[in-house]
Amino acid sequence: MRKFIMSLTTVASLSLAAVPVLGLTQAANAAEREPVATVSFADLDLSSPSQAAIFKARISTAGDALCRAKQRSSEGLNTSLGACVADVHREVNAQLPKQQRKALAFAARSNAVELAAK
Repeated sequence: MRKFIMSLTTVASLSLAAVPVLGLTQAANAAEREPVATVSFADLDLSSPSQAAIFKARISTAGDALCRAKQRSSEGLNTSLGACVADVHREVNAQLPKQQRKALAFAARSNAVELAAK
């Protein structure tokens, strides 16, 4: 009986020692994920030049954060930060619905006029 208890405790100890190792492999896999950014435009009217500018600022902010995260990752960044942010702008524009792309083009052609109230 004593032999059985000793072998049971040995097996239990070894299996408990394996649990942290499994956690380390999961953490390593999680760290390898490519950074992702989300840019929301649901609250904006992209045909308005001022709101289109807000949208472009959001893209620049998200792109800057995304590209800096890529620089910090193990793979690094093969292009300059500015080129990476420009790629983010192109990618966001490519993913916009057609109607929103048209609204942005309209806003780009319009002149922004802002009035100040007294």
